[in-house]
Amino acid sequence: MQGNWTLALQRWMEFRNKFPKHPAGYNRTATVAEKCGDSRLARKLKSALKLGLNNKDLSFNSSEQISNEKDRSSKSKSWMHLWELIWTKSQLNLKSEAKQNYLRHVWWVLDPLLYMAVFYIVFAVMLERGGEGYLGYLLTGLIPFQWFAKTIQLSSNSILSGRGLMNQVKIPAIFFPLVVVTQTTGKQMIIFAMLVLFLLFYGIEPGIHWFALIPIMFVQCVLIILIACIVAMVIPFVRDLTNLVPTGVQFVMFASGIFYSVDHLSDELKSYFYMNPVALLLREYRTVLLGGNWPDWISLFWLASVSAIALGILVIVYKKLSSLYPRVVIE
Repeated sequence: MQGNWTLALQRWMEFRNKFPKHPAGYNRTATVAEKCGDSRLARKLKSALKLGLNNKDLSFNSSEQISNEKDRSSKSKSWMHLWELIWTKSQLNLKSEAKQNYLRHVWWVLDPLLYMAVFYIVFAVMLERGGEGYLGYLLTGLIPFQWFAKTIQLSSNSILSGRGLMNQVKIPAIFFPLVVVTQTTGKQMIIFAMLVLFLLFYGIEPGIHWFALIPIMFVQCVLIILIACIVAMVIPFVRDLTNLVPTGVQFVMFASGIFYSVDHLSDELKSYFYMNPVALLLREYRTVLLGGNWPDWISLFWLASVSAIALGILVIVYKKLSSLYPRVVIE
């Protein structure tokens, strides 16, 4: 009997490859895949149909087609399915974004370079601020902050923008800001790699301390997810807040020490200044990259812990509000 289902799966896979836009190719193949015990393939096929994909957007290898997986708890399955949807959707969005421009992926690098060039010309050339080594100081602040700023701004309306998909299929609202975070993080890794290359060219010698960039970036990612999901969660209920997001991001930019040093402040004022988590993270980036020292592990630990706990609470809040979003986004 199992052999018959395996043969049926092969036949329906052939049908799907020949007719990639036919819904039956996904529905029937997913049903047969479940009969064969390949729940992962079934989830991917259902995700493809929901997101409007074709056979070029997802890859299915032979081992996945006939593999048997052990049953997992329904909770872990739902989270795995959600992550697959997020990863697939973010990839498609990046492809779509690249296809809209003549330079395609080049804009992922060119846009932040132009952004940083503007600030350097204004502060270092026109205002003659900073002095020797200012370019490195500026870039080690601007690049991490740009990751934060772009993600928050793009995710603010993500739930409202996804109302079409939300009203077609049952999908958690947190899916939409997480897709934005995944997109921007993928692009930002390229920019961070360019920053490291620039600092090497700039004459800064790397050391073992640079490995501390990994936990610093991880803590920043958790913080970004937290704030992006909070902003995206609230805006569908209070849409006027959309107008305040750019202003808030700009305030954080000027309150984080990107363009100036806070060494002249007293210890008491510095303690208040670094209560801003973005300013704290920028300090740790510069400590590692420019100072050649280990970051303040205690500060990073507390920031990561508070952000993770808050994120866990936020997930619960999203679940409580899940039934409201399909109605709120169309009002």
